[in-house]
Amino acid sequence: MRARPREMVRLLATLRRSAQCRALRAASAQEAVRLAKQEAEGEEADEADEAERDSTSSGEAGAPGVETAHRRMH
Repeated sequence: MRARPREMVRLLATLRRSAQCRALRAASAQEAVRLAKQEAEGEEADEADEAERDSTSSGEAGAPGVETAHRRMH
């Protein structure tokens, strides 16, 4: 069996390492996107809960803000 020249061995090692780095970067990017989506969904849920609490509390108190909000909807 013929021995490979050192340059070829180095080239193959570089290509292998490059492929591993690409795979790690892709996995990292996918994880970042997943976390960003999860965070955005959590913020939307928090905002919806807060808006619901605000409308419930102002409606119970008979605040004038309820009337203006009602007018804006129509």
